[in-house]
Amino acid sequence: MKKTILFSLASAVTVTAMAMGPMPKDSLSATELGTVTVYATRTPIPLKRVPGKIEVITPTAIERSGLRDLTDVLKNKSSLDVIQYPGFLSNVGIRGFIPDFTRSRYVAVLINGIPSGTSNLSTLGLSGVQQIEVLKGPFSSIYGTNAMGGVINVITKKNVDELTGGLSVSAGSYSSGYSTFSLGGGITDRLSFDLNASYEAQALNYKTGNKRLLSTSKLEEAILDPTTRGVEMPLSHFGVFKGNLRVGYVFSPDWSLNIYEDLFLGGGIPGGGSIWGVYGADKKDLNRTMTSAELRGRVGIHRLSFTPYFSRETNDSYKISEAKHYVNYSGITTTWGAILQDEMSLGDHKLVFGLDTRNQDTDSKRFKEDGTPDVLYKPNSSTQNLGLFAQTNLQFFDEALTLSAGLRADFMSFILDENPELKSKRSSENFNIVSPNLGLKYEITEGLMAHATIGSAFSAPDAYNKAGEYETAYGITRGNPDLKPETSITYDAGLSYVNPELGLQLDATYFDTYHRQMIIKVPVGKKGDVGISSFENSDKAHMNGLELIASYDFGSLANYIFSLKAYVNATIMFDSKVKMNKDDFWKQLESVRKQNITFGLEYTSPRGIELALTGRFLGQRYESNWFGSFPNVRKGLSELVNAEMPEIAKHNQLLHPASLIFSASAHYNVNDNLRLGVNLNNIFDEHYTEKDGYHMPGRNVRFSATYRF
Repeated sequence: MKKTILFSLASAVTVTAMAMGPMPKDSLSATELGTVTVYATRTPIPLKRVPGKIEVITPTAIERSGLRDLTDVLKNKSSLDVIQYPGFLSNVGIRGFIPDFTRSRYVAVLINGIPSGTSNLSTLGLSGVQQIEVLKGPFSSIYGTNAMGGVINVITKKNVDELTGGLSVSAGSYSSGYSTFSLGGGITDRLSFDLNASYEAQALNYKTGNKRLLSTSKLEEAILDPTTRGVEMPLSHFGVFKGNLRVGYVFSPDWSLNIYEDLFLGGGIPGGGSIWGVYGADKKDLNRTMTSAELRGRVGIHRLSFTPYFSRETNDSYKISEAKHYVNYSGITTTWGAILQDEMSLGDHKLVFGLDTRNQDTDSKRFKEDGTPDVLYKPNSSTQNLGLFAQTNLQFFDEALTLSAGLRADFMSFILDENPELKSKRSSENFNIVSPNLGLKYEITEGLMAHATIGSAFSAPDAYNKAGEYETAYGITRGNPDLKPETSITYDAGLSYVNPELGLQLDATYFDTYHRQMIIKVPVGKKGDVGISSFENSDKAHMNGLELIASYDFGSLANYIFSLKAYVNATIMFDSKVKMNKDDFWKQLESVRKQNITFGLEYTSPRGIELALTGRFLGQRYESNWFGSFPNVRKGLSELVNAEMPEIAKHNQLLHPASLIFSASAHYNVNDNLRLGVNLNNIFDEHYTEKDGYHMPGRNVRFSATYRF
């Protein structure tokens, strides 16, 4: 297996790249790296002047990929970990921090720099996206809690010029269809808007892959389960609507206001069942709305902004396996807050000061078959957060040296509501924390840069972890008022080289993270015959690895009369382990792959033809054997694991095999307005999973047509 991994990595390195199209010497012009601006640092800064590791995914890359889901784009364009289910439920992990879709403990998800109000990336649309910024490393000094591994920041378009738009339709395997509409621009010299809407549906359940490109051991084949090859994935059909709207008004050359609305509507989305159907079947009505405003102005050297926001996500689940369909659970997560910020420009230096207030209410209801209320799983809760932050970006020696430094103080409160049925009293807990960061970037010679950062980050426990006590059919859960927030210290260092004339870009970054006080649930005793569980901080976890990015455009050899770009984006984990207590053994972190590598070859001709071949190598990963308690699922697997890998068997874990997936696309720009395309995904029909028991689609095709005006 090791030889297979090394061969795949070597093959990937021979085809290298990043989103850095041909130079603007002809009709194939593209944006140089030096002019790419990123916004996730609280102030617009050229990418080359940011010491931290930031990757930018462009609309061109998204369109060429044919992908319609943010998670799919991230896992195919950036080297990160994923947990993904059918039924629009997913999250990502960065630099060894596990993906967590329950409340996104380790990766902050933002839209235009403000909290998205969801930890489920599948509800975020791609239409109207200007760029996707992937920040790798600790960013709690800027964004507070839940930015230990990094940040995903989706920037939407802001068209204030001539009115433009487009219509796109596509159809493909499993009776799937996708359509988008966009329109935006200036209505008057002062008033502008952007409107984007999309609808995606799949009438049939998809089929899983049927083949394996990499060699697979007997144990690995048993984990994937040969009976799941080329079969229908139950409950994988759907229909969802996504949309966003911006309305902007310019009061004067110095003051402007933009109002944003983001929307996801998913009615009757099937879910709940693994490929073996052991969890039964249900459906959910998943809806999310987000409203925000951005008031910006300039007073002397001060650029002021005020950004209030409000989001609401509802999830109504109902049983479909019963004789009578009924809503048995309704959950509502409401997030609101505001950011007040002052950015000062002193020559080439920038200083940002601000106040960030964030509140979140979590409410739920349960119902019996006759519609009467049932006992909740957990009490309702609230979280309140006030953050004060300062961030600098300083330039020295004719911008050869960049120094960034920041500090943020967070003051948090947790409130657990009273619930007599759960024997839960109203209670509250508070804590405060300070998060610093420091970064350096130095241009040694033209195009060659050294960069390094160090920073701390944290993830706050929620109200259920800190406060109160409640009882369900599964036992008593007791909050721990002494529970500390999860904290981490990460440092990274690397070298990068960019030469647009040669079409070459290289970057190698080493990172090392010490993660302390990871929150775990543990048994603490009994009350009669009823078990009591609480929460504790584990001893520590350690993650380190190497990130590699490389690209080369062979079109540079022909003065860019065409573009032929090869690229690779890789994260290779050296270590990812956790120690529950001081006297315990180290245990491998789950859902963290040993390697995540994306690579490809893209061709663009001056005649409007675009071709691409992309690949994704997924290294091995550990997961808990959740299905081990079902005797009819993967018979004999437990005995096989005990015999071949007793060390992980005692932790009830499985080591899932590596996978290799290839996709291809072809597009033709008929003229300036009409574009035709075809995408062939999972060309070799790979049989693989992103989450145990939820096998991904096999080979599938999609045809598309886009008209712009």
